[in-house]
Amino acid sequence: MRARTEEHRDVDFAVASVAALLDLLLIGFFLMVGCDGIWTADWMGSPGPVDSTGASYQGDVVRFAGWACAATTLFGLVSRCWVTAATQLVLLGGGALFLASLPTYWNP
Repeated sequence: MRARTEEHRDVDFAVASVAALLDLLLIGFFLMVGCDGIWTADWMGSPGPVDSTGASYQGDVVRFAGWACAATTLFGLVSRCWVTAATQLVLLGGGALFLASLPTYWNP
């Protein structure tokens, strides 16, 4: 197996940086949407009225984040972008675990 070139390493870091920013925006978006009647965490202040259609929201976003983590990590491994794969595994996987740990009206 030959060593990666300097250009490939630079592309890996660039893709990892963009992916990290997108991961944080995605998890932030999930949190923001869930603030209106889904999450009941104390750090949010007043969580608002219960959203009667949001019972499956937490499971749906955790599943989506898990699948996105698996797909982007696999992409990083296949393209030999090790930093990108590790970044995706840590940020999206950690984000999915964080979202799964939040209390909701249906899962206190």
